[in-house]
Amino acid sequence: MDLELSSRKRRFFASWIDGMASIALSKIGLLLFGLTNEEFLKNYMFDSFSLFLYTIFLIVSIIVLDIVIPTYFWNGQTIGKKLLRIRVVTDEGEDVDIKIMTMRSIFLLVSGIKLPVIPEGMTVIHLVDSFMIFRKDRKTLHDHIAKTKVVYC
Repeated sequence: MDLELSSRKRRFFASWIDGMASIALSKIGLLLFGLTNEEFLKNYMFDSFSLFLYTIFLIVSIIVLDIVIPTYFWNGQTIGKKLLRIRVVTDEGEDVDIKIMTMRSIFLLVSGIKLPVIPEGMTVIHLVDSFMIFRKDRKTLHDHIAKTKVVYC
């Protein structure tokens, strides 16, 4: 099956929309667990049950938004991809399954865990991942890991 690869610009804006949705959910999570931005930063290095609950909330949010919905409801599309009419397929052009979407989202899942060392390492990985879009095949690191590509629908 010969599908047209999505443009880099469309992928960027879809990712930006998804990021804004994640930030909105993150802020809702802070409110739900009674954490202000200042308290979150102060408790970041220490034990806090609210921080633990917030971390679980973030991980569940990522699982729902980036794995469950694209796999079972929107045919390989996150919120941003749906709005911009692109979708994730396997390298062979087939629909994605739960395993593939989980592999694509592994960086998001790991970065959702609020441990002191992870954010710095994840920043480097996200930068490398982002810049790989400029390759001829327009595939990012998470596309290579999951053996996927993003196409127009």
